[in-house]
Amino acid sequence: MSVSARPLGCYLTELLAAQGIDVVFGIPGVHNLELYRGLDRHRSVQHVLVRHEQGAGFAADGYARSTGRVAAVFVISGPGVSNVLTAVLQAASDRVPLIVIASTPVRRSLGKGFGLLHELHDQQAIMAAGLDLTATAYSASEARDFLNRVFAEYRAGRTRPAYLGVPLDVLAEPTDLSVETQSSPAPAEATPLQLDQAAALLNAAERPLFIAGGGARPAAKTLRAIIEASDAYLVTTAAGKGLLPEAHPANLGCSLPYAPTQQKIAEADLIVAVGTGLSETDIYTSDRLTFSGQLIRIDLDPKSDDRHPAAISLCADAASVIRALLPRCRPRAGWRSAAGSAARLRATIDAAMDAPTRCLREGLAAIRAALPVDALVFSDMTQIAYLGNYAFECDEPRLWHHPSGYGTLGFALPAALGARVAYADRAIVALAGDYGFQFTVQELGTAVELGRSLPIIVWNNSALGQIRDDMAASGIAPIGVVGHNPDFVALAEAWGARGERVGNAAQLTAALRTALQHPGPTLIEVDAAQFARG
Repeated sequence: MSVSARPLGCYLTELLAAQGIDVVFGIPGVHNLELYRGLDRHRSVQHVLVRHEQGAGFAADGYARSTGRVAAVFVISGPGVSNVLTAVLQAASDRVPLIVIASTPVRRSLGKGFGLLHELHDQQAIMAAGLDLTATAYSASEARDFLNRVFAEYRAGRTRPAYLGVPLDVLAEPTDLSVETQSSPAPAEATPLQLDQAAALLNAAERPLFIAGGGARPAAKTLRAIIEASDAYLVTTAAGKGLLPEAHPANLGCSLPYAPTQQKIAEADLIVAVGTGLSETDIYTSDRLTFSGQLIRIDLDPKSDDRHPAAISLCADAASVIRALLPRCRPRAGWRSAAGSAARLRATIDAAMDAPTRCLREGLAAIRAALPVDALVFSDMTQIAYLGNYAFECDEPRLWHHPSGYGTLGFALPAALGARVAYADRAIVALAGDYGFQFTVQELGTAVELGRSLPIIVWNNSALGQIRDDMAASGIAPIGVVGHNPDFVALAEAWGARGERVGNAAQLTAALRTALQHPGPTLIEVDAAQFARG
């Protein structure tokens, strides 16, 4: 098939569109204009102008987390790459797929220290420090082959960010290559022997317990069936919230940091970990979990875990493994039926909460009361969200989104924006603390331009509350934990958004309901001190 020659920058857009990418988040600059020539010629790909490259990365992350589809990010060389890096590493730690395409200086200057605009010694190496999939393309065929490899990995279930750099002079070179996509291998599956061995352990267990993370989301229905058949409990990570309905008698929720759940794990004679690495940020404790029984790991990631060695490790697609295990599972009534529903354990956790934590829980309940059951919430690194990992109620997966792995501030607003681009009608909310919100507050401008409903709840305790409390608990004077805040309502209005300040649960619920009907962003500032007083 004959194809007319066009610049490589245009060909890259064609390659992305052919792989199903329909949105790019970015900022045009003097060093990536050829990428925007491609967007101009390929109008089926939407461009969303953000206010900072970090916002572009977070928005692409939020788009991918909420939909399971891939978004792209266009940035310039040098500062564009370093600005987006934090967001990309957040996506990498949580296994979120997105593709960053950046210009680099012209070929003759790479790493030579000529003092050119945006020059770095090794731009790809900056990304490779945290990413598995990186390349610099010096021809159209190299760009095509790398993107084909990236999408083959994604279709095999190995999702994470990718980076492609292209020198300025190469971006402008003409190519007559056609767009060719390659077939990709099916997701890895366990062998019949492995499945039989895992089923034997499960059927022999008297006290089985499942721990599930984000990698288990495609297996939600069959996971529920095997948990019910084996009379097991389920504990989730933050990414696995909603794999069982909140009221399900097996559901211990996202409660791994709590002592009653850790005790239940210690009592189990078999742990089945599905789609989770059981990392420090999965279990929210630096200590290893205590197992008295054996461990079965089901995860595509082949990394070994010295803290939690497995009796059987199935490096395979979670959905296919659970689907194959289900008919091998012998239905029975076991320890959960004898010990009682998960509600009893969760009640024990709730009863131990102190007054400040109960106040945060009241705030979460007020938010939940205003939202439809399928609303999407994007939270930041803030005390109310840490509690929300456990206490915010979700009956389906992919509703609560928290930046667990890398733990960066500033995630909530731009990530919610990415989901807002993906969904025209779903209720979508950003939940941030007063300090973390200011990391990416400029994306209010992007939200106004988008012109769609987006409530942004800022829980204002006028401090870096968690760090303040940690300092106090460690006997350290509270240094650097209280800063001067802006008038958040006036700030929102200056951007052309709505702003409202509330001080109790009823006002928060009412304000959120109103915000969901407004065709644009609404910043709802919660006065945490007033809220605590009731």
